[in-house]
Amino acid sequence: MKKACLYVLFPILFLNTSFSEVFKLPHLVSHFNHHHQLNNQVGIIKFLSMHYFGEDLNDNDDEDDMKLPFKKINSQVHISQAIASSKLTLFKQRYFFLLVPAYKPEQDWVSNPALDDLFRPPRA
Repeated sequence: MKKACLYVLFPILFLNTSFSEVFKLPHLVSHFNHHHQLNNQVGIIKFLSMHYFGEDLNDNDDEDDMKLPFKKINSQVHISQAIASSKLTLFKQRYFFLLVPAYKPEQDWVSNPALDDLFRPPRA
């Protein structure tokens, strides 16, 4: 039962949250190493401030910058609002009884082919 719940809840958690951004962390590390090889003065704090706080250098790697985690987030959350009615209407239950039954046992509901004429000659 626990496995079944896990199989149901994990895709819901994975697809509806930013949990998938965690899988972009190796790209963050490799991009940091690339910047660190170009300039040894770049530390992790300076690297994060360059890419996340708008002080990015003009190094023509905007495509790689946008692949970093939490750089752009695709939100798939649907928000629905329910507004409660200010006026509550209660209906009384009313009972009524039929004095005439809807079905009469003597009534013939099935047609009798012996009583019906299947072929009628044309009349003049």
